[in-house]
Amino acid sequence: MGLEYSKAPFVAFSNDDIRFVEGDKLWLWHMLSMFNDPNIAAVGPSSNFVMGLQSIFHDAEYVAMQVKYLIGFFLVVRRSDLDAAGGVDDTLPGGDDIDLSIRLRDLGKTLICRRDVFVFHHGSQTGQKVQAGYWNSPTMQERTNHALIRKHGMYKFWDTMIAGWSERKEYGVPFSNADTEGDICRKHVTGEKIIELGCGAVKTVPNAVGVDIAPKGSRIGFIAVDNNKSVADVIADASRQLPFPAGSQDCVIARHIIEHCQDTLGTMKCWNEVLKDGGKLIVACPNNEIGNTIILHPEHMNTFTPQSLTNLATVCGFDLEAVYPNTNGTSMVLIFKKVAEAHYMLTRPLKAVTPLASRLEAAHA
Repeated sequence: MGLEYSKAPFVAFSNDDIRFVEGDKLWLWHMLSMFNDPNIAAVGPSSNFVMGLQSIFHDAEYVAMQVKYLIGFFLVVRRSDLDAAGGVDDTLPGGDDIDLSIRLRDLGKTLICRRDVFVFHHGSQTGQKVQAGYWNSPTMQERTNHALIRKHGMYKFWDTMIAGWSERKEYGVPFSNADTEGDICRKHVTGEKIIELGCGAVKTVPNAVGVDIAPKGSRIGFIAVDNNKSVADVIADASRQLPFPAGSQDCVIARHIIEHCQDTLGTMKCWNEVLKDGGKLIVACPNNEIGNTIILHPEHMNTFTPQSLTNLATVCGFDLEAVYPNTNGTSMVLIFKKVAEAHYMLTRPLKAVTPLASRLEAAHA
C-alpha cells in the first residue's frame, strides 16, 4: 500500500520493532552510497536478530558483502528494480523478502549487506501479536519453504538458502587499517615547512603543523573515544585566511577538505597564498567519476572529478603534477605545484585529465 503513494527512486521497508543506534549518524549515507553502482538493487544492514550473512554473529571481515538474500526487517531497494522484478508478492505465507531477493537476482542484479550499518531488531514482536502461535512456527516455516520451492524450483531455493549462507563474497573494500591514500600523499611531501589542513586526529606526516577548527585534545567525530582527539597545533578554518605568512610553506596537505567548502575558489586561492613558488599542494577528496560522492557525507557541499579539480587549481595558480584517480574505491589524490606568477590568470590553458573510465579501459586492453 505504501508503494502506491511513493514516487521516490529508493524505498525502505522497515519493521516497527527496529531501532537505529544512537551515534550512528551516517547509516543512510552508507547505504545509499552503494547505489552509485547501477547493478546494485538492494542494500540491507547487519543486525542482532536476523538470519544469514546479515547476522552480527556471522564472522565476516568485509565492510560490504554481496549476498544471495536480504531480510526485509529493514531493506533499501532501488524502485526501478523493484518494479522490474514485479514488486512484493504478499500472497506468500512468508518469505516475501527471500522471494524478492531471488527475483532481483534473476534480473542480474546484486544484493549488498553493509556490515558497518547496524540496526537493532527486537524480533517477531508484531508477528507474534498478530499471528500468535503461527508466526515463526514450524508450520509457517514449512509452508514458506514449500511456497518458495513451488515458485522458484528446488535448485534456486537451495542455492539461495543453503549456499547463500556460506558465501563470503567481498564487495568493495575489506576492513583494513591500511592507509593507501596516506601512502600516496606521503610519497609527494617535500620540504621542511609543511602544514596539514583539517588534520583531525591523525597527521599524514608527523612533522607537519596540524591545522583544524577543533582544539588539540578535544574529541572529534561521531564516536567519543580516546584515540579520536584532535592533534591540531593551530586552530583555524582551513577554508579561510590561514595564520601563516604569504609564501612561507613548502607543502600544504589538504585531505578531504575541499568537498566541504562553500567557496572553493576562495579556498584554493587561500592555500596558494601560503605556499612558496614551486611549493606542493596535495589534495585528496572523493572522485565523482567513481560514483555520486555528495551522498557519502551529510556535510559534503561539492563534488569533484580529476578534471574539475584540475580546472579549479589551474585558475588559482597551480600546475598539475600527478593524478591518482582511485586510491581506496572512493577517493582520488591530485598533486599540484604553485607556479611562479604574481596573480591568477583565468586565461591560462587548462590541462586535460584522462577520465577514470578511459584509464580503466586502457589498462584492461
